[in-house]
Amino acid sequence: MKGFERNEATDLAVAIAELFDAKKAENIVLYDISKISSVANYMVVATVSSTTQGKSIADYIEENLNKVGVRVLRRDGAMEWIVLDYNEVIVHIFTPEVRDTYHLEKIWGESKNAFTLEDVRKFLEKEEQENSKVEKQEKPKKEEKKKAPVKKEKTKTTKKETK
Repeated sequence: MKGFERNEATDLAVAIAELFDAKKAENIVLYDISKISSVANYMVVATVSSTTQGKSIADYIEENLNKVGVRVLRRDGAMEWIVLDYNEVIVHIFTPEVRDTYHLEKIWGESKNAFTLEDVRKFLEKEEQENSKVEKQEKPKKEEKKKAPVKKEKTKTTKKETK
């Protein structure tokens, strides 16, 4: 995927998108806003069917990231639009009506680096397959080096040394 680079912020954005998916959020999109924002590198946006689901997902994201030592810097909103600030990744949880009203995608869409969760999964799967191929190609080379016979130099012994 053009424009998608792996780093800590990317990994966090993908993890958040996966958490959204686990709780059945819809229309999950990751935006690489690093070139047009001084605030964050990524924005993860998702739609929820109700304010109850939105609060539940926000809590779920916070709890799961807390377990791995990633703390939310700020949580804002409580009803139709919840924002979680993870410094390099900003999370937006919308009800459908509010997402349609504010058109966040149009504001940040200029980045032209919008990725659906499905796109990201395909990219990561392809990357993993390529890494696996590289490892398989490197493995025989390493084994050849290990199996190469070691030449021992013959030393001349004198008759005195053998007696």
